[in-house]
Amino acid sequence: MTNFNKVIVCDLDGTLALSKADLSKEMSEVICCVLEKNLFSVISGAGISQFRSQFLAHIKCEGDRKKNLFIFPTNGSSCYGYDEGLNDWKVIYEEKLKEEDKVRIKNSLNKAIEILGIDISNSFGDVIEDRGGQITFSGCGQKAPLSIKESWDKDNSKRQKIVSLIKDELFDFEVKIGGTTSIDITPKGIDKAYAIGKIVEVLGCNKEDIIFFGDALFPGGNDESVKKTGVSVFSVDGPNETIVEISKYI
Repeated sequence: MTNFNKVIVCDLDGTLALSKADLSKEMSEVICCVLEKNLFSVISGAGISQFRSQFLAHIKCEGDRKKNLFIFPTNGSSCYGYDEGLNDWKVIYEEKLKEEDKVRIKNSLNKAIEILGIDISNSFGDVIEDRGGQITFSGCGQKAPLSIKESWDKDNSKRQKIVSLIKDELFDFEVKIGGTTSIDITPKGIDKAYAIGKIVEVLGCNKEDIIFFGDALFPGGNDESVKKTGVSVFSVDGPNETIVEISKYI
């Protein structure tokens, strides 16, 4: 991986697309243009199935530009790259939670939901989802409409209460607020800073080559850990601002 200018790295929900919404045609076109001369990576708490439907299905690049695109689901516990021979995305590495750890995390979350009296009876889809290398809590359910998600925890206070209740019990895990209604829980050390390290390893680049864009760089946000890696970081307020910023690398 030597013929590139920069490595553009982005969060997914809230940065490249609205929460669980499909990548826009305009964003796809901009990314494809950026891929002509740069490597592009996406780090997200989303699992590979969500990545495929929300992001990859909408990348319509011409030529061989897809080979410059790498995705890091579940905050870097796995990585996928494009295989031209298969015409598909194949796993480069994958790290999964142990089954006993999944049970422990789910029990801790369920206990916090009960203590705080959070009503999940009318949720849209799974509230607690097993993503292989990560367990994710979604306050309204994974499939909730964006309008409902946006009104559920605008100031992050509900999720901060959950984190406060579970963080001591899950002391050996990363517990991070992400997206609009989510809390991502991964093994200790598996966060977006870890993913940056894997980007350096997998792509054969230097940290000085990397520019990260995210909407959750605030304290406790699941993008915050990137700050400690020493790469350039830029906070964005949604996909429209991201389009403006990454267009500078076309």
